Formats: sequence, structure tokens, C-alpha cells
Amino acid sequence: MKYTDYEIPADLLFKTKDIIDMGGLKCSALLNSADFEDCKDCAGNIKRIEVKLSFSLLSKEILVNGSVSGLSEVECARCLKPFDKKFNEEFTQLYSTKLEIIDIMYLIRQTLALLGGVRNLCSEDCKGLCPYCGCNKNEVECDCKEPSFSQFACLKEKFSKK
Repeated sequence: MKYTDYEIPADLLFKTKDIIDMGGLKCSALLNSADFEDCKDCAGNIKRIEVKLSFSLLSKEILVNGSVSGLSEVECARCLKPFDKKFNEEFTQLYSTKLEIIDIMYLIRQTLALLGGVRNLCSEDCKGLCPYCGCNKNEVECDCKEPSFSQFACLKEKFSKK
């Protein structure tokens, strides 16, 4: 069997025997984004996802190098508006040749779990929301002024009277 004839399984469960028989495998696939609804918390609403894989035979192990790329809709940390963000993450994993199945879907889910950055910003110069009226400062310029409240104002008055 040649890997050009190999049909990539939709669930990304590869048979170790097939990979050994072919002497390795290189493939890519466009995945169904609906399969990753449970990854919304970390990766956002995934709109498109593609995986590229390379299986290499070692003496008693199979080395898998891969990348996951795509587009997901995330929320800006400052203004809370949704925006599209591209992602491209690489991974490497060793599997024993004694395994019957190599589960790449599990590896992809682990990679997606690491996508949820500390802060997603729609742009570096995003002004965010007004802390007083809540308007989006990127769209509207509000008249709110920061109050001049000071925790030590009462002390200032007390000491200035003497």
C-alpha cells in the first residue's frame, strides 16, 4: 500500500500497522469545525481547521510531526467585540509501534487547549469600554470624566484646616 492511496480517517485514528507497512506517511486534511465545539472555551468559535501530519518510522517508535492551523472567532479582552483570529500551532509526539491505533484527534485537542492566549485583542490600539457608561470607545467618544475621588481626601481636609 502506498500512502498516496491511503484514505485519511475522519476521526484521525490511524492504524499503526498501516503506517509501518507504508514506511511512514505524510498527509493533510481539512477538519470539520463542528467536531471542536467543546474547545470553544480555550480556542474560541473555530470556523476553519486544517491539520498537516508527517509520520516517520524509528526503530521501535513512530514520530509524528504536525501542525494545526485555521481561523477562530474570539472576543476582544478590551472591547468585548468578536473578531477573527488566525492560529498555527505545531506539535511533535512519539508513539510506540506496539500500539494498534494512533489517536491524532486527542493530540489536536491538546494543541487547541493551549491556544487560549492570555489576552486576545482585536487591535493593539483598542481603546476598550468606558468604565463609567460602558460605551465602546473605539466607536463612540463619550463625555465621561474620571472622578477625582481620593481615598485620602478626608485627611487632606483635616490637615489643611489647622
